[in-house]
Amino acid sequence: MRRRAVQAVLGLGAAAILVVSGCIPPRPSPSASPPAPTSAATATPAPTASVASPLAGVTVDASLLGILPGSVSGVPITPDPETAAQIADEGSIAPFVSAIALAAAFGPPASDGTADYVVVTVAKLRPGTFSDLFFRGWRDTFDAGVCEQAGGVDGNAETDIDGHRTFIGTCKGGVHTYHVHLATSDVIVSMQGLGGGGWPERIVADLTE
Repeated sequence: MRRRAVQAVLGLGAAAILVVSGCIPPRPSPSASPPAPTSAATATPAPTASVASPLAGVTVDASLLGILPGSVSGVPITPDPETAAQIADEGSIAPFVSAIALAAAFGPPASDGTADYVVVTVAKLRPGTFSDLFFRGWRDTFDAGVCEQAGGVDGNAETDIDGHRTFIGTCKGGVHTYHVHLATSDVIVSMQGLGGGGWPERIVADLTE
């Protein structure tokens, strides 16, 4: 699951480049279902200070996670600075993202082998980066990365969750993505999640700036 999260966000640099050049990344064709998560993420202590990525100029900044609730349905949302550092080292996002953080929560498996989970990426944009076109490219490429193992994206929608304009993507098999831009802090919150507990929706409702 951690590997899928990394793959999803590593493609965002390509999305940003396409957007800047005026192109919209194509949506992939839907196909097979994605696998359910099979193991919980290893808890990693939050860093005590920001860690600069020398390769990409993107900072891993755990303070970005302060906009998230500390837990969802009683399960802690655990920072994952190691995965965030892999994303930060993807140099193509540096012109558009100044700092990034990642966290995840994994619930216990149910009797059918499925489990609630959510992986959250918070990206601080560089000044002047955000636009509707950029945000669409970001969403499309993130969704393609998350849904790649499922064979593609099955659909997308837009809704309001507690005052937050939220874009939702659906993979074949039920995995969902969620995207919110918080204008005051100029960050994009992107999530992937699965399960009947509605964890991503709960997190969106509890976002603060």
